Amino acid sequence: MAIDANFFSSKELTVGVGLDATNVGTPFAGDFTQIETDSVTFPTFNDIKIERRGGSGSGIMTATTDMFHYGKGATIEGSVSGYMTDELMAILVSNATGVLVSSGAFTVNGQSTANHTFAHHATSTLANTLTFAYNGIGASSLDDCVKIAGCVITSLTLTADPNEDGGRMRFEANWISRTPIAIGSTYGTSLHGMADYSANYVFLSDYSVHNQIADTDVLIKSFSLTIENPVTFAGFGGNATDGAPQTYIRSIPEMVITANPVVKYDTNLDALWEKVRGSGDGVQAETLTSPAFEMSDNATPASGSRAISITDGTVTEMAWDEGEYLGVSVSIKARGDSSTSFYLKHS
Repeated sequence: MAIDANFFSSKELTVGVGLDATNVGTPFAGDFTQIETDSVTFPTFNDIKIERRGGSGSGIMTATTDMFHYGKGATIEGSVSGYMTDELMAILVSNATGVLVSSGAFTVNGQSTANHTFAHHATSTLANTLTFAYNGIGASSLDDCVKIAGCVITSLTLTADPNEDGGRMRFEANWISRTPIAIGSTYGTSLHGMADYSANYVFLSDYSVHNQIADTDVLIKSFSLTIENPVTFAGFGGNATDGAPQTYIRSIPEMVITANPVVKYDTNLDALWEKVRGSGDGVQAETLTSPAFEMSDNATPASGSRAISITDGTVTEMAWDEGEYLGVSVSIKARGDSSTSFYLKHS
């Protein structure tokens, strides 16, 4: 076969996301919300490759007849990073937290003792998982497109810097699925519908009215927030689908929400060093004055349209940030002391 003379740009690789269609594990069927990505990595299919325990049938190397391929029960993993938009915020944050949006806001109840669970093929809106679609560079005649349903985001990180990209917020999401894609089936026979890139970017300046650490005003140099919410797949025959989980269990062993702002250092923050060390040996770690961390477009976050707030939190780490002016990097872990331990509004 002769070399194909065509060349393609990496920008022709596209990724989109949508809620599973009506049921968990049923691929989204509409036009996906396209992600303006930094880079595109193809998903990892952890299909099981089995070799006979007896080893090679003949010769000094494993023979073709000694190897088999199975996909039932195997997980599929992937990650995607890009610019956060209004359209993506609701989809990604809802899935990462397992919380439905209400009046444009998400609230995580840190005092809850019940793990969120749902079943494969469930129809509840809260139970809906995500479908990620990957488009290659081919048309309908090529086989470089795939839709992966039943995806759950296990880690979502939001970052922003006023001196980079005009302060546009970026995100990185890691997801996992155990909804089987049959071995031997083609990835896709046509491109998946993708809506045009959104220009509704989320900016750090959207939150610039009210910025606080431990109920003290601060000047933010840069910002990072990570939501880690593991999922455990239980069972093996969800909705009579061989290999699909029967139950999805979130937040095992826990949901971890951590804010990592870098802020201008001044005397407003000198007490934080003492908070890191605590008040004495064997004493529980000190909780920052509420709000432990907050940035919003209104002094009363619920009254505005943009807010990210950790009600109670503990400083787990601090470090100097030696830039053009002295700053301090602070890691604040959300505590489950409140029914509104974490609050995000985007409306």
